[in-house]
Amino acid sequence: GTGPFEAEIAFDKVLAKDALVGSGVDTPPWVTIEGSALRDLGAGAALPMAVDRVGLPCVVKPSRSGSALGVGFVEREADLAQAIMAALAFSGAAIVERKIEGREVACGLVGAPLEVLPAVEISPKGGVYDYAARYTAGATEYHAPARLSHEEAAAVRRASERAATVLGLRDLTRVDLIVDRDGRPWVLEVNVSPGMTDTSLVPMGARAAGLSLVDLCDRV
Repeated sequence: GTGPFEAEIAFDKVLAKDALVGSGVDTPPWVTIEGSALRDLGAGAALPMAVDRVGLPCVVKPSRSGSALGVGFVEREADLAQAIMAALAFSGAAIVERKIEGREVACGLVGAPLEVLPAVEISPKGGVYDYAARYTAGATEYHAPARLSHEEAAAVRRASERAATVLGLRDLTRVDLIVDRDGRPWVLEVNVSPGMTDTSLVPMGARAAGLSLVDLCDRV
C-alpha cells in the first residue's frame, strides 16, 4: 500500500489539492477555513470571501475525514456558516469547494505498476452521495463500467493515473472524480485504503475488467 508520508498527504484534502493543482491536475477551486482562525477572526469577512472565490452552489467538507462524514452541500450563502461548523466537528479545517455538476465516478488502481480499472459510475437515488447513500442498501445505483464516452473514459483514466503519480500512491488506491457536462474530469480526492468488500467500488471496477474479488486480491 501507499507509504506513510504519501498517505498522510493524500488523506489531508488541503495538502492533496495543493499537490494536484500544482502539477496541473484539475481539481475544483477551493478555500480553506481553519477552525482556529474562524474562532479568532469571526465569520463576517471569511464567508463572503469564500463565496466570492468558489461561487454557489458549493460543497463543504472536513479537510481530514472519510465516508462523506461532515460533508454539506450549500445553495445559499446564509447556510454556509452552519455547514462549515458541521465540517469542523470532524477536523480542524474545512474546505469550501466549488460544486462541479456532472457524473460522479470512482476509478480504482491496482498492482505494481498501477493498472487503472474501469471507472464505476455512482448514481445516488437521493441525488447526493452522502454517508447514508454509501452505506444504505439500495440507496445508490452503480454502473460498472461507467456510462462514459470513449473520450470521457480515456480522460478519466489519464486524470486518475496523473493524480496517483503526483501523490505517490501505490499497490491499491482509488481516485474519485466528477465528469462535468463538457466531459472534463475533476479529481475530488483519493483513497489510499479503499473498501475491499464484495460490494465496494474497487471490486466493482475489477469485475468490469473481468477480475473476481479473489483475482483482485491476488493482484494486490
